[in-house]
Amino acid sequence: MAGFFKFVSRLSRFVFWIAGGILFVMMMLTVIDVILRYMGKSVAGTYELVSFAGALTVGFAIAQTSLDNGHVYVDILTDHVGPALRKALIFCTKLAGALVFLLLAWSFTLKGLELYRSQEVSMTLHIPFYPVAYGLCVCSIIEFFVLFSEAIKTVFFPGISAGIVEVKKDE
Repeated sequence: MAGFFKFVSRLSRFVFWIAGGILFVMMMLTVIDVILRYMGKSVAGTYELVSFAGALTVGFAIAQTSLDNGHVYVDILTDHVGPALRKALIFCTKLAGALVFLLLAWSFTLKGLELYRSQEVSMTLHIPFYPVAYGLCVCSIIEFFVLFSEAIKTVFFPGISAGIVEVKKDE
């Protein structure tokens, strides 16, 4: 099981770095476009590229953010219950979140197929939309595995905290 947790953690870290690269490219494109606009020129399709990049940046960063406990966490209810009920609530919410992301992956797959069949492209650069939908599908699947592994950790491996995948040799 530790191998599965380590794989999920490394995969999340990998796509997180991809998100960082996409964000950097998006920032540089915006800076270059602003500078060129002062010179009377611009980069064609900047709005389209930044829109695609923004969607992919958020999608690729979400799994590592979950592992780092970087999302908003409301603990009003869990602070006032016993440890067993707290563990059950956390397990249920992580599992429910995992199922939501599994449904999102399915939805993005259907949308990607629809966009591929229709050959819908952006207006200026004629970039097809379906790769973005498939990319977000992959991100949703990774987030499913992150939330599923976190749910498993909560119940069966309480010594392993979020984002930490090392298990002691004697366990």
